[in-house]
Amino acid sequence: MVTVDQLCCLDGLIWLQSGNAVGALTLQHQTTVSRNQRKCAKAFGVDVLKRDGLWQIEGDCQLLQLEREVHQAARVKFGQGLRLEAALSPETALPQDLARIWTVGSSRIREPDHFETLLERRVIEAWLTSEEQALGRSEAIISLPLTDEPETMRLVVHRDLHQQPVIAGLMTGLSA
Repeated sequence: MVTVDQLCCLDGLIWLQSGNAVGALTLQHQTTVSRNQRKCAKAFGVDVLKRDGLWQIEGDCQLLQLEREVHQAARVKFGQGLRLEAALSPETALPQDLARIWTVGSSRIREPDHFETLLERRVIEAWLTSEEQALGRSEAIISLPLTDEPETMRLVVHRDLHQQPVIAGLMTGLSA
């Protein structure tokens, strides 16, 4: 129904909460990001509005959700364009082989509920976080420790993705 770029711009805006940040990740100008997300929203009959300083989608999202599931299945199957929420510094950047597969973004919203929602709605595939933040309430989301140490970073993913090879590869790369 929509192009990969259009859905990426819409979901990127909901994820990162900044058209400029989406543009930096997708290598597009902010005006192109805005145009693409508007086309995507129109195709699904939803509105993208800024409320209380946050970009949100309003309307019936049933078709949009189905499209997200198809796009996520393709990203996972082909191992490209996978999305990781993480506040990584240059010293902790992903190894080169993972950086080719994963797009790393850092949302300006730092609320665990936001990231759980992004995982549930198939906007992102994984969230790298500390143990305290990873304790969620959703049964669809699981938190995987990266090491056996008590205070470790965790990778939070949708339950049906946790056994995918791309997730195992990410965990191995982050643990190294």
